[in-house]
Amino acid sequence: MPRPDNGLRAVLYDWDGTLVDSAEKSYRCYVRVFSEYGIDFSHEQYQRTYTPDWYRTYEAVGLQRERWEEADRLWTRCYEGEPSTLLPGAREALERAAARGLAQGLVSSGESSRVRREIRALELQDYFGSAVVCGGETERRKPDPEPLVVGLERLGVVADEAAYLGDSPEDMAMARAAGVFAVGIPGGFPNREALTAAAPDLLAPTLEAAMEHLLRP
Repeated sequence: MPRPDNGLRAVLYDWDGTLVDSAEKSYRCYVRVFSEYGIDFSHEQYQRTYTPDWYRTYEAVGLQRERWEEADRLWTRCYEGEPSTLLPGAREALERAAARGLAQGLVSSGESSRVRREIRALELQDYFGSAVVCGGETERRKPDPEPLVVGLERLGVVADEAAYLGDSPEDMAMARAAGVFAVGIPGGFPNREALTAAAPDLLAPTLEAAMEHLLRP
């Protein structure tokens, strides 16, 4: 199976669903937020409308645009009401990559203050340093390559020396557009079939399996 063309020097990650177990927590918050506007939201709708760009979800359920900023605040308040937890093997994967001397970064669609707060709460800031790029910190969002290009620049590596690990087709599209080796890892969000259809360079069943492949001699 292929790996980055120029020798692996850096691994960058998606956050929600790849390192952090947030799928059902996100769904519960959507239900609470949409109920404030008289909108019912079921698991079937979650399956049908899910995307890392939550504004597309707002649009899909008919939430008026002038309510989006308020809905963001409600969703964040709901989300912060429960502690965030890492997915099994996430910390071990970061430790393995660090032990091999690889640079590591994070490129997330998640809102900056929330993601950075979770990074601190989970004591992961030393793994990423300044190479954290969150939603709203670049002019364009996933699946545009700009956030990942910024992450590469902060790490000081070129695209064919890096791999990007994510759980969504948008992650794979961003990685491909940036020229980065795209690793898909099915997670808890309702996009597994779409992830497979996105044809990542590597489709791994778990984060551990992905890291095993990337780090093998």
